[in-house]
Amino acid sequence: MVNQVTDKANVRLTLTSEIEGELQEHQFTGEWFRKGRAVYVRYTETDDSSGEVRTVIRWRDGQLHIARRGVVESEQNFIAGARQAGEYKSPFARFKMVTDTSLLWMQCGDLVQRGDLQPQAEDGELLPMLPMLLEWHYNMYVDEELTGQFKIKLKAELDAG
Repeated sequence: MVNQVTDKANVRLTLTSEIEGELQEHQFTGEWFRKGRAVYVRYTETDDSSGEVRTVIRWRDGQLHIARRGVVESEQNFIAGARQAGEYKSPFARFKMVTDTSLLWMQCGDLVQRGDLQPQAEDGELLPMLPMLLEWHYNMYVDEELTGQFKIKLKAELDAG
């Protein structure tokens, strides 16, 4: 259950990515929380060969921001129908990038069965809750050259463990 006072929960994350037609799925545990109308997901990726990367994802008012910190550092922004600047840094490369987002949406909670229980902000707007599904499709450009087409889904569910 989400703590309604702090609006935080430990979550199981499933990150599915389709990059140039190749499908990959990764599982993480992390933290989901909300502040006002913004929703955050935090998790850490660990790779034996390259080290640790902490990722924070923020969704607010139809905009997605992803910040990664650690052995790899990057900032990406996504707004449906818009091009957004970002950057990437690693020990091996550093470059500016642009994302051109064709699809961006989020679904929270089970509105059919639990709509009456969904928490509301003071202005009556429904607040995000778990489970959460976030999906975005985008083209990435480096130096105005298309470097990849991405379809990403992030599912956050309450971690019962």
